[in-house]
Amino acid sequence: MKKIVSLLLCVLLVFGSLAASALAVSEPRSFLTDSKTPVSAGKLKFSKKLGAGFVNSPTTPVVVGNTLIVAAGKKLFKLDAQTGEEIKSASLADSVGFAVAMPLYADGKIFVQLDGGKVQAFDYKTLKSLWLYTDGLGGQGLSPLTYDGGFVYTGFWLGETQSANLVCLSAKDEDPKKGTERKKARWTFKRKGGFYMAGATVTERFVLVGCDDGEKESGGNSLILSLNKANGKLVSSLKTKGDLRSSVTYDGEQGAYFIASKAGFVYRFKADEKSGKLSALASYKAGGSVTSSPAVYGGRVYFGCQSSDGGKFVVLNAKTMKKVYDCEMPGFPQSAALISTGYDGRVYIYMTYNRKPGGIIMFADSPGQTEAKKTDLFTLADNFSQFCISSVTAGSDGTLYYKNDSGNIFAVTESTQSVFVKMINAVLHILLRLFSVFAQ
Repeated sequence: MKKIVSLLLCVLLVFGSLAASALAVSEPRSFLTDSKTPVSAGKLKFSKKLGAGFVNSPTTPVVVGNTLIVAAGKKLFKLDAQTGEEIKSASLADSVGFAVAMPLYADGKIFVQLDGGKVQAFDYKTLKSLWLYTDGLGGQGLSPLTYDGGFVYTGFWLGETQSANLVCLSAKDEDPKKGTERKKARWTFKRKGGFYMAGATVTERFVLVGCDDGEKESGGNSLILSLNKANGKLVSSLKTKGDLRSSVTYDGEQGAYFIASKAGFVYRFKADEKSGKLSALASYKAGGSVTSSPAVYGGRVYFGCQSSDGGKFVVLNAKTMKKVYDCEMPGFPQSAALISTGYDGRVYIYMTYNRKPGGIIMFADSPGQTEAKKTDLFTLADNFSQFCISSVTAGSDGTLYYKNDSGNIFAVTESTQSVFVKMINAVLHILLRLFSVFAQ
C-alpha cells in the first residue's frame, strides 16, 4: 500500500510541477539552467519590438523573477516575462549602441553598459537611476558585466590598436539623493587593444580576463591576464594567439579555466589560488574564429566556431582538450551556449547563429556520446527573419528568451503538442511502474 501511495504522489508531482515552476524565482543568467526547457519543438510565446536593425537592437533579455530586463537605444525596460508587456521603463544616460552586452542583475540592482565608456546603475524595483560611471578613456561597452562581492567589473573597446580600460566599480549608491552621481572607479587597468566581448571571472583574490591583441588583424599575440582584485595590478599573464573575444569560464571538476580566441583557439589554463600565477596552458585549434564563450559541464566543453559553410557546434573533452564530435550549423554561432541540466543523465544545449532566419538550434548530449544529435528547435517567420548574435536565456518555467537584428525579443516555449506528449509519456511510465507493483 505504501508503494502505491508513493507512486500516486509521483503522478501528482509530475502535473503539479508544471503549474508551480512559473512561481519559482530565477537566478541571474549563466550558461547553466535546471529548468525544463523545450526539448522537441518550440513555438513563439510572444515577441516584443524594441528597436530597429542591428544598430538599435535591444539587448538579450535578462530574467529576474517574473520579469525581463532589457535595454534598447536610450531606454531600460522591465517587462512581464509571460506576456512581454511593459511594466516600467527608464531613460538611460547614453545609448546601448549595438547592444552586445546584456544588463546585469545583482543585489537588487541593474547595471547597464552604455556607449562612451559608461556604466549606469538602477534600482530593480523602481528603475530609479542610482549612479553613472564615465571612463576617462571612453569606448564602446561590448564586454559582459561581472558582479562579485559588491563590485562590478567590465571592459571597454576603442579600436584594434587603441588602448582602453578594464574597470572595477563599487555597486554601492554613495549618494541616494542624486540619480546620476559621478561614480569613481575603485581601479582601472589599461590595455592596448582593449576589451571586446571579454567577460571576467573573479576569484577570491584575482580577476581573470582576456583582451585584444592590439593589432589590426586577429593573429597577433594577446594575453590572458591575472589582476589583483584589490588594486587591479597585473600579477601574471599567458601569451595566446589572436583577440580573446570570449568570457573566461571556470570548470570546478577540472579546477581549470577556459577562454576562446578570434584566431580559432580554445584555451584551458589554471590559476594558483594564492599567488594568482597562470599556468598549464593547453589549446584546441578549432579551424575557424571562436567568439563563443566556452560552456563547460560534465567533463565536456561546448562552443561554436566559424566554418567555410557557416559555422559549427563543437564538443571537447575538458581533460584532454581533444574533439569528441562536431556538427554543422546554418551560420556562425557567436554567442555562448545555454545548457539545460533539468533532465536526468542528459543535457540540452541551445545556440543561435548569425545568419537568417536566426532561429535556435538544440543539441542533446549524454555521457559517452560521440555523435551530434541536432534539432532545429525554433525557426522564425519571415517577418522576424534576421541575423543574430544573441545568447539564449531561460526562465524558471523553461521559457527561452533571445533577440535578433529585427529589433524584437522573443519568448519560445514548448509546443502544446510536445507538452501533451511529454505528459502522456510521464503518465504511461508511472502506470507501468504501478502495474509492476500489482504484478508482484
